[in-house]
Amino acid sequence: MRYEERLAVPRLWHLWAALCAGVFGSYFTVYTDGTWTRAVVYGAMFTTMEAALWQLGRPRLAMTDEAMRAAGEMVDRADIRDAVACTDVRTVLVPGVYALTRPWIRTGVRVTTANGVWVLSSRHPGTLLTAIGAPVPR
Repeated sequence: MRYEERLAVPRLWHLWAALCAGVFGSYFTVYTDGTWTRAVVYGAMFTTMEAALWQLGRPRLAMTDEAMRAAGEMVDRADIRDAVACTDVRTVLVPGVYALTRPWIRTGVRVTTANGVWVLSSRHPGTLLTAIGAPVPR
């Protein structure tokens, strides 16, 4: 089974980015009289905020028939030993684990491999466990 998830930021954050662009942009436009100057400043502020949100939500988590791909690393499916769902990934984060977590996604999966332990944030940990081939808890 294939599984792919993009760890994007919540959609509400884009509305907050527009609000912040308006607030921060007003500091730079308070001394200008030109309409075009103000439009450019507000546009640049909003574009910068959206670029930062895009960068934050860029990581992908994928499980294919051959391998698991997370954080730019590939782990062969044969190397996966065990996988367990976590209701809060922060509780299983310890030094020495490979982690692809996001603070706005609390649920996730702890995957034990031949090379180490991975902690992965996921909005759908049950579906990810099914794709890995681990039993899904009820």
